[in-house]
Amino acid sequence: MTGVETAFLPRYFAALDDGEDILSLFARDFRFSLLWSSEGQAREFAGGFDEWAGYMAQREPDGQRHHISHLLREGDTELASGWTTRFDEPLGTFTFAVELDADGLVRRIFAARTEAFSGTPF
Repeated sequence: MTGVETAFLPRYFAALDDGEDILSLFARDFRFSLLWSSEGQAREFAGGFDEWAGYMAQREPDGQRHHISHLLREGDTELASGWTTRFDEPLGTFTFAVELDADGLVRRIFAARTEAFSGTPF
């Protein structure tokens, strides 16, 4: 484990949760896949910038916060797990992986989120 003190994901989640523009954190060749489970139904959101815009438009971010329980970084890869809350109430459990480019911008995101664990982190 190296580089956790300069980790990308805590900065990313803080910006996302505060409603800041996060697109400046993404590389030009950005791709993503999010496996999202809610109310017992799973859905995948995947693609590039256009699909990301669609994903972000359907989000309900009001009062939502990401909390990291575990964070690992090796080279250009970072992995975090944790939970989300909405207005301080448990919401979901997540695992999030990113691959960064040489400038520290995110090239790829792979993440999964579920309500099945009632927001309990791994």
